[in-house]
Amino acid sequence: MGHQLRLAHFGLRTSNLPAAIDWYGKAFDAKTRFRNEVAAFMSFDDEHHRFVLWDDGETGVKPENSGGVDHIGFSCGQPSALADEYERLKALGITPTVCVNHHFTSSLYYRDPDGNEVEITCDNMPTKAECSDFMESDQMVAAMQPPLFGAEFDPEELAMLRDQGASEQELARIGL
Repeated sequence: MGHQLRLAHFGLRTSNLPAAIDWYGKAFDAKTRFRNEVAAFMSFDDEHHRFVLWDDGETGVKPENSGGVDHIGFSCGQPSALADEYERLKALGITPTVCVNHHFTSSLYYRDPDGNEVEITCDNMPTKAECSDFMESDQMVAAMQPPLFGAEFDPEELAMLRDQGASEQELARIGL
C-alpha cells in the first residue's frame, strides 16, 4: 500500500527575520503570503507556503556540528538548469559556498543568513530510474567518499560550457 505524503514546507528559526525573508525571497523568488512581527509564511509555487520563518527573540546560534537537519535540497532539473540557477542567484549577490558533482547529481550549496545550508541540485542522468540504479551500484560506493562525496567544480565553467552549447551529458561530467 502506497502513501500520499509529500514534502509540504519546512520551518526555520531565524535570528533576523527581515534578512531571512529577503534571502529566501531572492533565492527562490518566494512571495510572502503572511507576515507578522515574529513569522513569515512564503511560497515560490502554488503551495500556500513552502517556508515558515520565525524569530521569537530567543533564537541562539546553532553549534556547527550539532545534530539535526544538515541541509535542505531543491531540484532544478538538468545540468543546464543548474547553470541557469547559478547565474540567477549570482546576479542577486548570492554565491555558493561549494559546488560538487556527486556523479548522479550535481549541486550548488549556499548558506542563508543564519548559516543554514541550502542545496540546489540537478540530476546528471536522463531518468530517475538511472539515478536510482547508480545509487545501488559499486560506482556509488566509490563516488561517495568524504569530505565532498564527489568532485568539486567551478560553476563559472558550467555556465561557460552551457553557453558554448555543451550537451546535458557533457555538462553532467563537470569536475569529474
